[in-house]
Amino acid sequence: MTVSAGVGGKLRVRVEDFIVDEIAFPIPPRIEGEYTHFTLEKRNWETAGAIRAIAASIGVSTKRFSYAAIKDKRALTTQRVSAWRILEERLSRVRIDGIRVYDFGRSDFRLNTGNLKGNRFRILIRECNVAGEDLVSVLRGTSAQIETQGVPNYFGYQRFGTIRPNSHIVGRELVKGNLEEAVLQYLGRPFATEPEDSREARQFLDATRDYQNALSIYPKRLTYERILIAALTKNPSDYAGALRRLPRGLRRLLVHAYQAYIFNRILSKTLETESEITSAFIPVIGYRSTSSDNSLGEVEKAILDEEGISFRDFWINSMPELSSEGNKRQAFIQVRPKFQVEDELGKSSQVLVDFILPTGSYATVVLREFMKCDPLNY
Repeated sequence: MTVSAGVGGKLRVRVEDFIVDEIAFPIPPRIEGEYTHFTLEKRNWETAGAIRAIAASIGVSTKRFSYAAIKDKRALTTQRVSAWRILEERLSRVRIDGIRVYDFGRSDFRLNTGNLKGNRFRILIRECNVAGEDLVSVLRGTSAQIETQGVPNYFGYQRFGTIRPNSHIVGRELVKGNLEEAVLQYLGRPFATEPEDSREARQFLDATRDYQNALSIYPKRLTYERILIAALTKNPSDYAGALRRLPRGLRRLLVHAYQAYIFNRILSKTLETESEITSAFIPVIGYRSTSSDNSLGEVEKAILDEEGISFRDFWINSMPELSSEGNKRQAFIQVRPKFQVEDELGKSSQVLVDFILPTGSYATVVLREFMKCDPLNY
């Protein structure tokens, strides 16, 4: 939306370049309560993976932990977590590289998805294409435009994948009930941006459907792919059973990625035809959705027709636990970014950007207004 030049650059050159601090709702402390709340600080960990590691280290089920939102993996992040009937004394003994737990408290309240105000981001953009006063001038211009008009509240690249941007494609097949194609999209269909060993493994599976040998070829780091393949070696036609070996949260994220893809399409098309939507809400399509009024409804219908789906398809008969009722999302978010230009090897080529976003909004959507470069740099 901004018309100023981009400064280019790269994000996440180092893990500490991307810092996310959750802004939680205050929860009154209790002397007693079934839940121990604590701050989870993680470096280069997925939220779910960090919780699994903590649970394993103290010998409890991951089901006893809950949190308000997933945080970026390649980042340094903090967030609040609640643990059911696990005392502070046990949690304080956790010693895992890249994970720290602290600031304990008791409560009778279980954290659930969405129980947070938002997130504060402090992000370093390295290797900018402009420097010195030119860099400062561009940054000021972009910041002024953002503060005046806001930023379209798109779902960011992370929702779909950057190295392998196909989460929404897998989700589409799940919504349409094509479980076999969903599995094959997840396991095969290599992208040029992937490492060579991953591409070769996916090409082998696409060509042979030989799950037994594929299991010996797929790199160990492709944990979830290997889980699917292991299930298919035992029952090659049980696609629902194989998918259910994946964490439910991951499977739901695939459906949510497709919903996000449709939302982004609706928002983009609406921006082409409507000038005053900054205060509007755009539907995140689900099985409880109803058609919007006027031109927005026309845009929704056109995109759903192109996708070959309807509202009711988001009730997924083949896997009901993945069904999604839908909701609404702000079309624009208001942001007041602050920036600081820093010297790097004698050149003013890196920028520290600081801003706060409401829950569910993506930092990369704001940063791309400054950077305007290849998505792989985000």
